[in-house]
Amino acid sequence: MNKIITVAAALLLSSTALHAQESELLKKYRTMALSYNQDVKAADKGVAYYKEMESSAKADMLPKVAANATASYVGNPMELSITLPSLGAFSFEGKHENYGTSVSMVQPVYTGGRNLEQVKIAQKESALSEDQAALTRSTVTFGTDYRYWNAVAAQEMVAVTQQLEKSMENLVRVVRERVDAGLVNKNDLLMAEVKLNDARFQRKKAQDSFEVSRMALNSQIGVNLKAATAIDTSIPVLRLAGDFATEVEAALNNRAEVRMAQGKIAIQESAGKVKDSYYKPQFYLGAEGSYSSPGYNFKPDMDPNYAVYAKLSIPVFEWGKRKSSRRASSIRVDMAKENLNKVTDNVRLEAQSAYYSYSQAVEQVVLTENSLEKAKDNEQMALDRYKEGNLSILETLDAQLYHQMAQINHIRSRANAQIYYSEFLRALGKY
Repeated sequence: MNKIITVAAALLLSSTALHAQESELLKKYRTMALSYNQDVKAADKGVAYYKEMESSAKADMLPKVAANATASYVGNPMELSITLPSLGAFSFEGKHENYGTSVSMVQPVYTGGRNLEQVKIAQKESALSEDQAALTRSTVTFGTDYRYWNAVAAQEMVAVTQQLEKSMENLVRVVRERVDAGLVNKNDLLMAEVKLNDARFQRKKAQDSFEVSRMALNSQIGVNLKAATAIDTSIPVLRLAGDFATEVEAALNNRAEVRMAQGKIAIQESAGKVKDSYYKPQFYLGAEGSYSSPGYNFKPDMDPNYAVYAKLSIPVFEWGKRKSSRRASSIRVDMAKENLNKVTDNVRLEAQSAYYSYSQAVEQVVLTENSLEKAKDNEQMALDRYKEGNLSILETLDAQLYHQMAQINHIRSRANAQIYYSEFLRALGKY
């Protein structure tokens, strides 16, 4: 198993180096998001809470020391009257007021294993809280990646629309020159000007979309929504490297959800032992020292006294409650095991699906990259042919539109590849 994990780690490191996905800005914003996010803070407080509960459970195994004080008024105090042949009649009478202080210590010696199992439960709950915190951090990290790459993609869309606007302005200039020269109808100019206005509208729309995307990123990392947060100018192109089959199987050891499901089984097993402990012998040792009135031998003043004792309790007959309790605990354990099987299946499916989506997204990057090069050449050729009078204005506009769509598709494919890669890392339990 260690060998498998080592190979999986090596594969991931090599692929990450080739992909060069994580920019320094993205790493910085991940840290900022984790520091700012309220769910992460609450999860960390949950970890601290269960650590304290673990210490509290361990304290139950130690001696308990208690100080007590009592005061009471007895309407008819204890009285003893006797007659002895040699001494005659005499009597002893207690006091109406009874008061005093005492200090007691009790040490559980054997409680059927209850205290030990309660400590184990507290430890498992503490581990569960840590896994829950890790799961929360993973979700926040992925959310940061998602918003970051969307913002970068939106910024690239702005550049594409600006480029389209310049191309349309150049086309309008060319068409106007041809109209002035009487080579084409003025209708070509009107069509080109309409497309120019549409390009300006698309640029404004893309700019608004970028600002919204950046505000979403700012909200994630905890800065002013209108801050001009720096981001990368373009989305890196991912290339699929290595065989991730081993990584997918290793996800079962890395995912917090699997560890949590395993921990819940252990908790149910310990909870069953805690219930069963009440039907086993209970043995305690104790000591008590007191200083009270009336004292021994009916003394009216306060006197010290002490007691040392041992207490043994053995359940004898519970009307079948013990068997029912054991069966109920066994059922709870079986339920937790079924949940583990379900979580394991879901994690394996999620990892496989994430890898498939990631690999398909990388293929789409390659396809859109090829289409982009062809669309760019086609636009230039169309413009040249229009200048020569060998192509209509509609065909020229279509060529520009195809180039724009190829650019947009390439941006979206690169953004999707980055997001699917982040989702794949999360599915592997790497976040």
